[in-house]
Amino acid sequence: MSTQTLNISLPQELVAEIDTRATRDYASRSEYIRRAIVNQIRTERNVQAVLDRANARGHQMGITSEQQVYDLIGG
Repeated sequence: MSTQTLNISLPQELVAEIDTRATRDYASRSEYIRRAIVNQIRTERNVQAVLDRANARGHQMGITSEQQVYDLIGG
């Protein structure tokens, strides 16, 4: 896999937190940020997959509004 270098600006407090966590995990700053981004993307994909399945199931059940969902979950 080829890589590309990016330059980003972050608040110093965030950089300090990243460095602390990277050191704790025995990783470089770049590796820590890379893993954090991969984990975020994976999480977003998983959440979207769950939402897609829930929407499909709701459609099968004839649910057509957010209010119906709210009522079903006891809101």
